Amino acid sequence: MAYFPMFVNIENKKVYVIGGGKVAKRKADALLRFGADVTVIAKEVKYKFHCKVLEDAYRDELIADAFMVVAATDDRDVNKKISEFCAKNNIYVNVADSRDESTFIFGASAVDGNRVISVSTSGEDPALAKKLRNEIREHYDRNKDRNEKKQIGS
Repeated sequence: MAYFPMFVNIENKKVYVIGGGKVAKRKADALLRFGADVTVIAKEVKYKFHCKVLEDAYRDELIADAFMVVAATDDRDVNKKISEFCAKNNIYVNVADSRDESTFIFGASAVDGNRVISVSTSGEDPALAKKLRNEIREHYDRNKDRNEKKQIGS
């Protein structure tokens, strides 16, 4: 199944990232770049997060006011429970270990001010998405430098 590409304003929206590991950190950082009001919920926090952190076990009531949730724990049962709660409550959810339980996925994105380039393989080949993103970014950067030099020389 291919995912519909959609860009959403998440500035100041309540977003919860459940998990305190590397995947949770990467996803929280991506969400923060776009101005989301991110809270990490984890029993054990393994990284320094630049947002609110609640060191606690996941409970449904903690995410009841969410616009969006990322389930990135190392516990399959907890991730599934988060997905089920979000489905019942019409909350967008990304389940790090299950594309089928997710209502959205993260693309490989490059950000330059208000310009966002994002590539998706619908979760089937994240390495290819990152490779394509990097190639597009390199092309963009080369052309940006060339255009800036033309403007200076005009």
